[in-house]
Amino acid sequence: MPREPKVSILIAAFEQLALTRRCLQALEETLTGQLPYEILFVDDGSRDGTVEYLQTLGEPFRVFLNEERKGFAANNNFAASQASGKYLFFLNNDVFVEGDWFLPMLEVLRNGKDVGMVGNVQRLAHKPCYDHMGVVFAPQSNPRHYGQGYFHRPFKGEIREWSAVTAACSACRRETFELMGGFDEIFVNGCEDVDLCLRMSERGLRHYVVHDSVVDHMKGATAGRKLYNDRNAQILLDRWADKIRANQAVHDQLLHAITYLYRGLTRPWSCHAAKLLEA
Repeated sequence: MPREPKVSILIAAFEQLALTRRCLQALEETLTGQLPYEILFVDDGSRDGTVEYLQTLGEPFRVFLNEERKGFAANNNFAASQASGKYLFFLNNDVFVEGDWFLPMLEVLRNGKDVGMVGNVQRLAHKPCYDHMGVVFAPQSNPRHYGQGYFHRPFKGEIREWSAVTAACSACRRETFELMGGFDEIFVNGCEDVDLCLRMSERGLRHYVVHDSVVDHMKGATAGRKLYNDRNAQILLDRWADKIRANQAVHDQLLHAITYLYRGLTRPWSCHAAKLLEA
């Protein structure tokens, strides 16, 4: 393999050693024999044996240790600054890849024009349903995962454009990430991915989901993951609400309506709660 890897996989994690082991094992199983790659792992102050485990890893791993927690945006920005690959793949340690998830995403970055972020389909690892097939915006400007709660997978075989994608498993060109200044660190473990997609959209870049790249996501496994949700959402709306209503929400009307109605049929309590929050 060439000394300079073409792909850099960035993982930032706080504890959850068992999930990290599973995540890294799945990476090895699916990437061995593919293009050259490196894995940059930022530990965010773990005290559960994760540090000791990471220190046993050799190539292609590069490990960075924080004394105190810094959060998703700061950790991934740092990892990106240390990466040597042309393409950056962001991956949560509670995402478990499988099958041919990697190359189809990479091909979009290699061959597509005006590509911002590339995402994929994500199933819930602990439930028999999906969580993410792309991000759409409600008329009130709040983002929502299309396909959340679905037991089926629309758009098989497609590479489809979306208003945004989740960063739990996503990719972009390193030069694009650097041009945009990375994730905005004002966000703490939430909404930084949507904000980055919106900033890229302002530059004329487009976001895609490869609908035949499917991974499992435990989702929200990290302690304290949702502590700043309300704050993050308010910052996002203060910054983008007017532009979303004029642009993304208009384009997403049908897909958002389908998602909302499906939630109403399968999880009426969830739909009612969402309605109250949006009121």
